[in-house]
Amino acid sequence: MKLLILSIDAMFSEDVEKLKKYPRIAPFFDRALVSKNMAPIYPALTYPCHVSIVSGNTPDKHGVYHNLECMPNAKFQDWKWYYSDIHCQTLFDYFRNAGWTSSAIFWPVSANAPVDYLVPEIWSYTEDPVNIIKQTSGGKAAHIIERHRDDVDFTSKFKLDRFAKDCAVDIVDEFDPDVMFLHLSLVDSTRHGFGIRHEKVEEAFDQCALWLEEVLEHISHKTDLNELSLVVLGDHGHLNCKGSLSVNKLFAERGWVNVPFPRQRSDCKAFCHAAGVSAQVYVNDKTLCAEAEALFESLKKDGWLTNWFTKEAAADHGLTGPFDYVLEAGEGYFFADAVKPEFFTPSFAKDGGEYIGKHGHFPARGDKPPFVFSHTSLTAQETSDHSILDIAPTICKVFDLEHEPMEGVSLI
Repeated sequence: MKLLILSIDAMFSEDVEKLKKYPRIAPFFDRALVSKNMAPIYPALTYPCHVSIVSGNTPDKHGVYHNLECMPNAKFQDWKWYYSDIHCQTLFDYFRNAGWTSSAIFWPVSANAPVDYLVPEIWSYTEDPVNIIKQTSGGKAAHIIERHRDDVDFTSKFKLDRFAKDCAVDIVDEFDPDVMFLHLSLVDSTRHGFGIRHEKVEEAFDQCALWLEEVLEHISHKTDLNELSLVVLGDHGHLNCKGSLSVNKLFAERGWVNVPFPRQRSDCKAFCHAAGVSAQVYVNDKTLCAEAEALFESLKKDGWLTNWFTKEAAADHGLTGPFDYVLEAGEGYFFADAVKPEFFTPSFAKDGGEYIGKHGHFPARGDKPPFVFSHTSLTAQETSDHSILDIAPTICKVFDLEHEPMEGVSLI
């Protein structure tokens, strides 16, 4: 293998130092560019961020503006699982064009991606999820996916990450691809459940580091680790939140949405689609825009919102989509789709604590992810305050990959 790219979802820049205590990981820092405080894109959600990481572009260019499809009354919402949702080329394409064999394991928005040994992040609530994964994998890794089916449990991020790690190990042992993309979600789910800094988050990060060491051990049977390039990165931060805001309750009081919601957003006069700490608002009856803007301004004045954006103003921050407005929640709040009994509903950690973690926020807020890039041509160096948009062009620069124009710039 030439390159391993590991995304530890919701890894903070402060977490980089923890990796140095692991004996298989520490030597990579002797030849690593370490960039801390990499600004995410807007919204700081897993799927838009991961597409930005591999494309070097914001959502207005790559087209993935939310984790979820907007389906107001669906019992189970579809996610942006499919590679066809991406409107530009990515590192997957660039490595393939350069003749590299590739693997991607649970990388967001990778179903049916142009990857040789693919284990896409996709699931179903009504069908066997293992079959759905295999059907969108291209088939070459189907027997490996089947081998580890007992861990395909979408109620347990620990099991899912162990499944991803086990698939990675088997793909290394059997196929030894030139480049592997691996995504682990345990740290993210733990911050969601217990707040952004909790002892359980430390345990989750340690587990991810141990899984990385296990993958590196298997790679070492095929490749001298002194020659291996390694990328470890995060995608977004988190904010501690104490409760949710139901803008749709305010809409319902005005007769803009029916309760329960109709199945299609087009059947509502207006609908607020939650995106964590931000929300995307659809206004189908444009005569309501002035009243909606007055409502948003009132919520901002009262501290429930830090800001709100028109469609044009959101585009200035690289975010476009079929929505009309974007809302940014006030400090300690996030959004909910449902019409709740109260506009504000408190939330509590799994252990009863005061905060849970949420993201989807404006890029300038909260903790920022890191980008660690170890390569034989580099010397140990540290920088900060760049953007996750710069990751793809940096990788393309080092490996001399031809690519489409990107909004990001190489850090090399």
